[in-house]
Parts: sequence; C-alpha cells; structure tokens
Amino acid sequence: MKYPWPRYITTYFIFFIALLWVPVSHIDSIYAELPETHMCQSHVELGAQVCDVRNSIISVNHPDDYTPLITTAGTAHFVLIGDSTHGSHEFYLERMNISKRLITEQNFTLIAIEGNWPHVNRLNQYIHSLVPITAIQAMDSFTQYPDWLWKNKEMLDFIQWLREHNMHIEEGDHAVSLYGMDIFSINRSRELVVEYLKIISIDTAKIAEQRYECFSAFNYDMDQYGQVVNNDPSRSCESTVTQQYRDFIDCRIPCPDFGSPAKREAFFQAQQNALIVKNTEQKFRVFYQAESDVSSWNVRDQHMQESLNVLQQHLNNPKTIIWAHSSHLGNARATDMATFGQLNVGQLLRQQYPNQVFSLGMLTYAGHVVASDNWGDPAKVNVLLPAHPESNAALFHQWGVPRFLLFLQQPFHITQWLNVSRLQRHVGVLYLPEDEMAAHYSHTHLADQFDAILFIDVTTALVLLSTD
Repeated sequence: MKYPWPRYITTYFIFFIALLWVPVSHIDSIYAELPETHMCQSHVELGAQVCDVRNSIISVNHPDDYTPLITTAGTAHFVLIGDSTHGSHEFYLERMNISKRLITEQNFTLIAIEGNWPHVNRLNQYIHSLVPITAIQAMDSFTQYPDWLWKNKEMLDFIQWLREHNMHIEEGDHAVSLYGMDIFSINRSRELVVEYLKIISIDTAKIAEQRYECFSAFNYDMDQYGQVVNNDPSRSCESTVTQQYRDFIDCRIPCPDFGSPAKREAFFQAQQNALIVKNTEQKFRVFYQAESDVSSWNVRDQHMQESLNVLQQHLNNPKTIIWAHSSHLGNARATDMATFGQLNVGQLLRQQYPNQVFSLGMLTYAGHVVASDNWGDPAKVNVLLPAHPESNAALFHQWGVPRFLLFLQQPFHITQWLNVSRLQRHVGVLYLPEDEMAAHYSHTHLADQFDAILFIDVTTALVLLSTD
C-alpha cells in the first residue's frame, strides 16, 4: 500500500536524519526489522538491495503458487529438491506438491531419493502394481535405521498418489518410477545378489556366496571391517566384490534378453545391488584409511551419481526429480565443503550435465523436527532452535512472510547481495542443539548453491508410522 506523503512527512524526515548517525554496518539489520512499506521506499544503497530482494519473493500459500517454479524448473532434465532438515513435515509436503506438478505438467517420470536401493524398490513395485501388497506393507520394507526417514505418513500418502497416477495414465504416457540411490544396504544387497543368481545358476550363486563370505570374518560389521583392514590391508575384500560386480557388467553372468522387460529389470536390480556391495566396501575402507569422513562422503555421493547415471540408461533417459538433503544437492563448490575437498551430487550433476540441472533448497527458521540424539537411537520430536542471527534463514525470518519462493538468479546487485557468505543450518537424522554451531552450521554462498529457495518460517515434525 502506498501512503499519502503529507501525512507521513515528519516520520520520513526523522528517519532520514537518524540514518546519518547509524554506521553502515548496521543498516542491513535495521532495514530487515522495518515494516515492509518503509523498507521498500528506502534510497540508501544497502537498504535498497534488501528492498529489491524482498520485492522479488513469491508468497506461497497454495500449490498453484508454484506455477513460476514449475515453468522454470520444467525446462531442466534434473530437478533437485533439497531439505535442510530431514524431519520436517512441511518439507516433505511441499516437495511432494512440487513433484506432482512436475509429473503431471512437465513429464517427469523418475523420482530418485536418498534411500536405500532394495528398500525403495519395494515402494516402486507397489506403485507399479507389481506385487499384491498394501501401501503400509510396502512401507514395512524400511526396517533399517533411520527407517523413519521414509516410513512416515507423508511418504505413505505420496506413494498412494503415485500408484493412482500410474493406474490412470493415458496410453502412450510413461509411468512414474521411484528408486533409491543410497549406499547403506550392503547386507540386504548381497543377499539379493545371491537370490537372483540361484535362479540363474546354482554354481554361479555359490561363487558369489564364497566371495561375499569375505565379510563373515568381521561379523558383517562394516565398521569393524574398515578398522581391521586399515591395520592389515591383506584382509581387504575389495578384489572379490569388484570381481562379482564385473561379472554383471561383462555379462559373465548372462545378460538378459532385452525383449523381456521383467528379466531385464531383475538383472538390473541384481547388478545394482552388486554395485552397492562394491562401493560400500570402498566407503568403509577409505574412511578408516583417511581418518576422516571426507573420502567416505565422496564415495557415497559418487555412488549416488553413478546410480543416477545407470537409471538414466536403464529407463531411457527420463526427466528426473531428486530428493535428498541440501548438503547433497546444493552445489558443494558454493559451500565450506569445497574447502575440505568434499563434493556432492549437486556438483557432480552440474559438471556432467551443464545447463540441465535446476536445484531448489528449502530453509526454515524454527519449529519442531524429528531426529535422534545419537546414531541408532529412536527418533523423537525436538524443538528446533531459532536459526543463527547470521544465517540466511534468520534474515528471511525478519521479513515476516510465513513461506515464500525466491529465485536466486536475479539482476546482478540482488544476486550479489544474496551471495554474501552466510550461515546455513543442516539437520540430518541427528539433532544436537547443545552443540548446534559445530554440528549443524556451515557457510554458503546461497545464489551459487541453489537456483531457488523455498523458505518456510516455522516447520512442524514429520508424522511417523508405527514401527510395530
């Protein structure tokens, strides 16, 4: 609303005089705290930038408000949707709303998520009506911590929507597929490799069992394996698991008749599970060699990228939506990760597929979040502390808009202001509020990290399904 100038002339005059006495370093915070009308009539340079950014936001109150995002992101081949806190209801809900529109309006037919391959495959079988199970029974495949990451009410509703969508697609359209791209399923994956090979050849299955028996000396405990092999490299299982994977790649295990989709899919599943065993072995071996999680992190994200590539080939190059934590999907080169030599899926995709990637980050200021206190502990609802005052989330909170979309590739002066190094919070499956700065914050250049952000001021906890 534009106010009549005579009525407010005294207020403006006093405000202008006061600014002359305020150090420039404090102008940013002052303008952030001003009512919207005053902020956006400022002619002070820094305040004008804040005003221009504030005027660029798109308030989001309904799925229809995402139309600019759907139109822009829909031109990309890969749309990355990253959450800054895993256990937030709104982040699940909004990425589902966005994904539904990308599927129905922009012909996206693959969703790849930060979940384990064999467990997510059960969901994929359900949404394609390949197995006579209910949605709840499909969810029961998640038995490994952190099972709650995908075994929740929000995900349950979405796979039911996907199944309905696939059942009613028009002739000639492609059904939507759902795959996991993560690496934490080595024990289940090796079992599935052997199960597949028993159908093909008992002798071939016995060879695989003998190769995978290498891990039995460590009780199939990968942390124990990594520690032992770090001290005695001769006990490494690297060679045997690599041989097993190469048997699939080189068709020493008979490659299927590509005229049979069912046989092709079964072979593909077994091959990918063999890849998981190979790459998981590497992940835990290099973690203890390097005495740092940097190399281990890189192996994991390179595995995700490799999985995305094989899915592109297997499914005939589908337009793809990717769900994962922002630390995996925001461009690592725009964050502290680059300083330590870490890379991520967001960086790798941009390098491999230039101009084909659109990334959306999601931020929150405060609320409640599902997370554990320690790895393997039960999930619980935690109070999410207000974001650090020097973070982007705290800056956006001051604008007083409950949820909004902001495209980050703006005119230069806006992008430059958005790209100032600021703090960003990342909460995964653990939340450590007593050590939040060290455990959950890093510096990022927001406009280089993402193409757009969705800000939700206050988020609520994910709704977990019973584990009974």
